[in-house]
Amino acid sequence: MQPGTYILVLKLEHPLRLRIGALGKFEFPAGYYLYIGSALNGLERRLERHLRREKRLHWHIDYLREHAEVIEIWYSVSAQRLECRWAAVARTLPGARLPVPRFGASDCGCPAHLVYFPTLPDRERFQTQIAHRLRIIRLR
Repeated sequence: MQPGTYILVLKLEHPLRLRIGALGKFEFPAGYYLYIGSALNGLERRLERHLRREKRLHWHIDYLREHAEVIEIWYSVSAQRLECRWAAVARTLPGARLPVPRFGASDCGCPAHLVYFPTLPDRERFQTQIAHRLRIIRLR
């Protein structure tokens, strides 16, 4: 089981109002979302869980996954916890907005680990910024 950091690239076809656990109810515009996470105890198992539709709602992302489709997964294998740094880079991409404060970030000091974009974010641009800022090898 390899550890790693990942981004679920999600597409939400229609706007919706959704309760996210204890965070409350929020408006989610139609568009694209990057959800940044880490799986230090097994990347493959975590990603398989995120892709399943039938599961107990546990993490913030589980609530959104009931309505949004995963269209891509960006990841890097590493034992380092990189999700906060990746989320910081995602927030600097053109068009980025935070739809829900603290989404996916209840165990850290980040503003959120979910970033909204009206159009599909550029993977190459994200990868270039990650490589430049964090000196990380190419994403798969």
